[in-house]
Amino acid sequence: MLTEGWENSVIRQEKNGGAWCPKAQISSEIREYLEVDLVRDHLITWTETQGRFGNGQGQEYAEAFLIEYWRHSLNRWIPYKDAKQRQGSGNGNRKVLEGMKNK
Repeated sequence: MLTEGWENSVIRQEKNGGAWCPKAQISSEIREYLEVDLVRDHLITWTETQGRFGNGQGQEYAEAFLIEYWRHSLNRWIPYKDAKQRQGSGNGNRKVLEGMKNK
């Protein structure tokens, strides 16, 4: 049974005790990413992260994350910051963090 694949990356559920996990163990030398192609421009108004509990078997969570978006006119990725110029901070536990609201 796969417990770390994309099919387990649904917020507020613990299907198979899993979560989406990067391929390699994270370290300061490794930069993992999840890329979503929305095909056309969209206004993203909310992001959330949730750590993995796995019925007590896992205690993994994102301490921080970065959102970048592609601008074709600039031909590069732009780091997203909210109105207060903050980037995403993750959660320090397995609970849902309701972060980065864009108003």
